[in-house]
Amino acid sequence: MNSLKKTVFNAFCGVFVVLSGFPVSESNGQEKSNPYMTATTQLSDALPPQEWSRIESAVDSGLEWLASQQAEDGRFPSSENAQPAVTAMAVMAFLSRGHIPDQGPYGRQISKAIDFTLSTQSRRGYFSMLPVVPPSHHLNPAQTVHYNHAITGLMLGEVYGMTTGEQSRRVEAALARALLYHREVQTWQKGAASDHGGWRYGYPEGPNASADMSVTGWALMFLRSARNAEFNIPKLYFDEGLDFVQRCYEDDVSQHESGVFRYRPRQSDPNGNPQITLANTSSATLTLILGGRQDHPGVVDSIRWLRSREYPRFFENGYFYLATYYTSQAVAQVGGDTWNQLFPQIASNLLEVQNSEGHWRPGIGKEELFGECYSTSLAVLALTPAYQLLPIYQR
Repeated sequence: MNSLKKTVFNAFCGVFVVLSGFPVSESNGQEKSNPYMTATTQLSDALPPQEWSRIESAVDSGLEWLASQQAEDGRFPSSENAQPAVTAMAVMAFLSRGHIPDQGPYGRQISKAIDFTLSTQSRRGYFSMLPVVPPSHHLNPAQTVHYNHAITGLMLGEVYGMTTGEQSRRVEAALARALLYHREVQTWQKGAASDHGGWRYGYPEGPNASADMSVTGWALMFLRSARNAEFNIPKLYFDEGLDFVQRCYEDDVSQHESGVFRYRPRQSDPNGNPQITLANTSSATLTLILGGRQDHPGVVDSIRWLRSREYPRFFENGYFYLATYYTSQAVAQVGGDTWNQLFPQIASNLLEVQNSEGHWRPGIGKEELFGECYSTSLAVLALTPAYQLLPIYQR
């Protein structure tokens, strides 16, 4: 607890902790230093004190509403095929404001939510509330399982050092089993060689498995969180995953209207929809920076692309909350002028769609299916990088 208090104090004073022990990866390309990266910066410089107070009030109101929604079994409601991922997102939202298990106003609820996520682990090691059977269809459990698995694993890695007693032992055992399954999926035989090292859906398992940027971003963050929690994750696992992310880079600038990174590498699906989006671009940028590959040309191009346009408002992006979460975390890692330019826009656009009761309205399109606990959790996570309280995103 003393250590956490010190972290909270340092975060609010603008003194940021640098995590050690994460295996920084080396890129395979010939690259120049990223001119946008700012090693030392005060994230609090992005807004005046009165605006930070407004954000804090919005976050606290959102968390108060979120706590009121918790079900008896510990979950935070969403579609069942998005569980336990949405509950894990809610836990991380509380953590990002300094709330921890078993202590403070939300301690009991956080612990209860952790217990719910643990109850969804299968014998194989993955996390899914619903049974996972083939084939994979859009938004069925076989398609969402690795989102549920990676997001829940990420959360458990973050809370591992905060839990105590029997719950801590259960979290440790669950992570160990989950990591074995996680590596199994990463090494499934892929139908395309360019998909090697990435993750995608629960089926097919091989020899025609595939990989995409959307699942792989979460999967690598799970690995990083577990590594920070001192689980033994070989550097090879990161390198293979990061190599896949780099292959999703679209180097043709004429294709950069909607983003910089593709859903899958061009070699994997040369005739398919490239799905070059803000969400995929920001996820790839964040993942590469966290993996020590901030000098890759794709990261440089992504930051330039983000800075060249106004940040989209709620009604302008089909995955607004997901993309905004990724983008906020990514530009916090970049710091400096990039953060100072983009975060005020992100904050303004999020506060614009917060309900008077504290929650954020559901997304539009496909994102609407996941409900208000999902949107509120991601909105809080997008508003709180400056606090630097989630270990994985500390600079």
